[in-house]
Amino acid sequence: MEKTNSTGVELHEFKESFETFNKVINNLQRQYLTLEKEYRDQGSELENINSQLRHTIAENRSTTLFLNSILSSLTSGVVAVDKSGVISHFNPAAERIIGISAVLALGKKYDEVIQTSQGGRFSALDTVMTAVEFDSEEKTVLNLDGSEIPISVSTSLLDDGNDETYGAVEVFHDITKIKKLETEISRVQTLAALGEMAATVAHEVRNPLGGIGGFAALLKRELGGDEEKLRLVNKIITGVDILNQTVVSLLDYTRRDELSLREITLHRLIEDSVDYDKASNNNVSNVELSIDLENRNLNLYCDPHLMRQVLLNLLRNGREAMPHGGKITIKGGLKKPHNGETPSDAPIWIEISDSGEGVSEDIRDKIFRPFFSTKTNKKGSGLGLASVWKTVQAHGGSIKVLSHDEPGAIFRIELPVTR
Repeated sequence: MEKTNSTGVELHEFKESFETFNKVINNLQRQYLTLEKEYRDQGSELENINSQLRHTIAENRSTTLFLNSILSSLTSGVVAVDKSGVISHFNPAAERIIGISAVLALGKKYDEVIQTSQGGRFSALDTVMTAVEFDSEEKTVLNLDGSEIPISVSTSLLDDGNDETYGAVEVFHDITKIKKLETEISRVQTLAALGEMAATVAHEVRNPLGGIGGFAALLKRELGGDEEKLRLVNKIITGVDILNQTVVSLLDYTRRDELSLREITLHRLIEDSVDYDKASNNNVSNVELSIDLENRNLNLYCDPHLMRQVLLNLLRNGREAMPHGGKITIKGGLKKPHNGETPSDAPIWIEISDSGEGVSEDIRDKIFRPFFSTKTNKKGSGLGLASVWKTVQAHGGSIKVLSHDEPGAIFRIELPVTR
């Protein structure tokens, strides 16, 4: 009897334990299902968040590429620096103007990459250090090859939107062409003024000069053999000739040249000019002349008569710079294309160098001005090189004096192959 009661108790306890276990299992199952649902919901939410992040990253990448494309396509240089003046951005236009690659510029101090030779500093470095912004200020920077580049500069501070400055940006562009145009406009204005004055000179000076010369010639015949008085009269005649030549030179300079263009080989143009120069000196000279051309058959489209006058003026200028003798060398060829030029765009160049005293740096921007002369004998009208410049400009070309280590001067002319 006791055994039966004990078995019933055990069965009852087992039943209760089993029911409790089932309840725990059911509760765990419900919790599992709840967790599974939450996991799916959170997974779905995370997927949405990841999708939004991927979209945002793609948009940011697209925006970055777009902004980089704009920076790369700008013709103006863009340089950004951080608070310590270290370059953080350097676009292709800045590379081209300054002459240094972004790879070498990035991470370096501003002053190590961009150096000013003239004008104020006006830079992103000064802006980040002083909080002073600049607008369209001009200065001259040194290119990597040592050449000077005039630029116009604007700067601005960079902040994070919370009035916290983290750097500055500088935008600049090359104004070399603008400076050249300003110089040319000044020369054209001078030419216009001379043109107006030339008519007055022709009537008010030339005619009286002719009378003075005529009377001086009559007086010379009347004096016979009086050597002392003849010497004085000859000085009058010489003075009249010099003044008359100055008037003629002025009229020639102010006259509008009508170009008679035709094709001629560069070799023929130079050889003809050299022959004329030798003939004008009666083939007797203490100056050695040599010609060195890259291509004897290179064709040039120009006014041969006017271009010969240009070369003769430069040869005469070289001779006068070497009163005790020396050497003049004429070189020429086709300039190698660069900066996107095609071979047909590349100009023909002519260089005339002498072994004379040379042209000092401080007057190189003045020697092509009308009436500017370095001759101490007062025989020069100051219109020779001005006429050279005028004719070269009329052909759509350019002329400049080059710097070099040897004694003497080098005049370089560049002319378009066609017009």
